[in-house]
Amino acid sequence: MSKSRIQKPSPNSPAHLITILFVLMVAALLLLTQRFISAKKNEVMPSPSVQGIVNTPYISANGTKLYVNGEQYQFTGVNAFHLGSLSGTNAGCGGEEKDLTKFFSTLRLNSVVRTWAFQGGIATNVQTKQTDWSGLDRVVQAASQSGIKLILTLGEQAGTCDDGRWKDRSWYESGFAQIQSDLKNGLTPLSYLDYVRQVVSRYKDSTAIAMWEPINEPIAADCTGAKGTSCFAKQTCTDEAAATKALRHFFDTVGGAIKTIDKNHLVSSGVIGDGQCGAIYEDYAYIHQSPGIDVASYHDYGRETQAMPGDQWNGLQKRLTQMKQIGKPLIVGEVGMLAMDNSKQCMSYIERRDLLKAKMDAQFAAGIAGFIPWDLTNSTSKICNYDIVANDPTQTLLREYPVLMGVATPKPTKAPLPKPL
Repeated sequence: MSKSRIQKPSPNSPAHLITILFVLMVAALLLLTQRFISAKKNEVMPSPSVQGIVNTPYISANGTKLYVNGEQYQFTGVNAFHLGSLSGTNAGCGGEEKDLTKFFSTLRLNSVVRTWAFQGGIATNVQTKQTDWSGLDRVVQAASQSGIKLILTLGEQAGTCDDGRWKDRSWYESGFAQIQSDLKNGLTPLSYLDYVRQVVSRYKDSTAIAMWEPINEPIAADCTGAKGTSCFAKQTCTDEAAATKALRHFFDTVGGAIKTIDKNHLVSSGVIGDGQCGAIYEDYAYIHQSPGIDVASYHDYGRETQAMPGDQWNGLQKRLTQMKQIGKPLIVGEVGMLAMDNSKQCMSYIERRDLLKAKMDAQFAAGIAGFIPWDLTNSTSKICNYDIVANDPTQTLLREYPVLMGVATPKPTKAPLPKPL
């Protein structure tokens, strides 16, 4: 059989014209597709993981993560509560650190140092009984020049080194707005709330501040027959719901006051987190839903060999799960272990370092944003205590532990003085 031949259409035939139009349409479509693909390649589209992150030298939060200068920030640091003490000027809390620059030099850039900034012990002149920022100015300036970030804690649950007042439920309901002084020494002339407004106004522009912490370890428990630190043994929590409501009101009000003044810095809760009055079980999540709080807190003591401390109801993993649901970061604001070399009463410094590393491995992997052991002294000790001393192997661990410390803010040649109020 012969194969039939297909004849070419005439150049002027309708079939030929249709073919030409079809080819042109296909070519135009291919050109438009190519241009669209090229444009999409060059278009800057925020990915879900970076959307909303701001490039700022102030620490910011996005979901459960912290950022600084546009990079994720998952820090190590130390507690050093005594840094604001200044002999002859304030009452202090712990001994004066003579050389703050030397003290900060033992830490790596962007480390966080948590320190007390109480009205009674740090910000009032012992002679004039007037507000005196000399002690805090000294700390903030040295931190700025050293590339260190500070958590400034503005009050203390038992009133230690401050007003001596145990913060019961009534204090969290309204007492924080009233002048208080169980010590009657004239060193707390302002109400707590007025003091917060002043200290935040003074340092609101400093890039050395990591975040504010209204109270160290807030517990809305009542106390009968005791004062100050003695209340830890005599505290009672007869109404958890009322205690939770009081804490939430405090965070809403004080955190809100801080944020009204300061648009730059975060606010951390400072709570212990393992089941204290006002923050038990799901109440922990409720108080951290406060718009006045940006960062959750957990303190880790007494569980040296438990990498993830606590139980299924009030443990660290439970708190991390709650914060993931809320969308806020969590830091371990204190973690302490008793240690001393050549002692039968407690572990050695090397043993403590190894146990701290086990905690860091587990807790950073679980999602914490920062880890701050208690307490760097850079001195020597002859007793079994929580101090991280000179040449302590824990210092090397904190300097070298592989976490995302963010991009360091350039250190100023001379730190600017805060503006006078």
